[in-house]
Amino acid sequence: MNEKRRSWLKQFLEEAQALSRYDVGETIDGLARKLNRRPSEILKLNSNENFFVPKEFLKRVLSEVVEEIDPRIYPRDERLELEEAVSRYVKVSARQIVTGEGSDQLIDLVSRAFLKHGDVALSISPTFSMYQRCVKIQGAKFVVVPLREGFSLDINGILDSAKSGAKLLFLCSPNNPTANQFEPEEIQHLLEEFEGLVIVDEAYAEFSEQSIVPLAEKNENLIVLRTFSKAFGLAGLRLGYAISNTELASTLTERYQMPYSAALTAIKTGIKLLERMDTIKKAIQELKVERKNMIERLNDMSGVHAFNSKTNFVLVRVGKSSDWVCNGLLNRGIIIRNLGRVLKFDNCLRVTIAPPEMTERFLVELGRVLDEQSV
Repeated sequence: MNEKRRSWLKQFLEEAQALSRYDVGETIDGLARKLNRRPSEILKLNSNENFFVPKEFLKRVLSEVVEEIDPRIYPRDERLELEEAVSRYVKVSARQIVTGEGSDQLIDLVSRAFLKHGDVALSISPTFSMYQRCVKIQGAKFVVVPLREGFSLDINGILDSAKSGAKLLFLCSPNNPTANQFEPEEIQHLLEEFEGLVIVDEAYAEFSEQSIVPLAEKNENLIVLRTFSKAFGLAGLRLGYAISNTELASTLTERYQMPYSAALTAIKTGIKLLERMDTIKKAIQELKVERKNMIERLNDMSGVHAFNSKTNFVLVRVGKSSDWVCNGLLNRGIIIRNLGRVLKFDNCLRVTIAPPEMTERFLVELGRVLDEQSV
């Protein structure tokens, strides 16, 4: 092998080791094979997917899309049609919309557009890991400011850290994994005082009661991220969008976003779902009812505390080892997310809100696992 090539390839591989791996956790098929069970017997509650939007409804929509599209042709007018539909949904100008292949791709887009090697980006802790991943890929420094007790923002801490010349501030609101939402007044204060760009990830906004989207046009340094993966149940199709002022949105779309950044199938499905909001709103309302039920029942269990949630998941603290609980549930065909320590709280879990029959199975098996360790 050429020595010069070998040298830089070795350097690349060594530097790559500093980047975090995104662990998707146990999969349905993988666990089914381990347990010698059918995939349909596995309960997957670890990735904040939305099981309240009926699968048969989505399959009918997809069937319509497949009949209408020509997969040989790149999406052009369809993207503009989606942006118009989104603009009506969130009540902003279509010129403020940037579409992408899920909000993850838009996080990467913003990081590529604004960060160079050696720059600084800020975020909170704990939060969604993709911000750190995208920042570090750019060779930039990622600085975190821990949330306060009660999961509130440390405004002064963020602004003090920003004095290093940070270019970006990532906020997830409602936040993953704490499930709480930050006050619009706090975010507005940061927009006024932070000298860089503020990116607010509202992946879970439909499950809460408020949004900061109305702030986007009048604040030159705000980008709001949204996704079809959560409220619309399209995690498998990868479709998202960003909202900002018109100048910033057009610059990102025309100069930095890749052409045809979302698949035609996803775009057309998104358009059709925005035309069928009654079904989506019904699913969101059903989820909120079940969220309340799950939190109440978890808090009735001995040694368990479920935190309030503005998302489609619940952060849960158990009085036993979270490793034990997760492994015990895995052995019963139930996949949840083991978080371990979250700020000062040990033995934390994250559980997707699911329809009643799924919730019932999870709660029954959780109780059995906790009882087993008590023996």
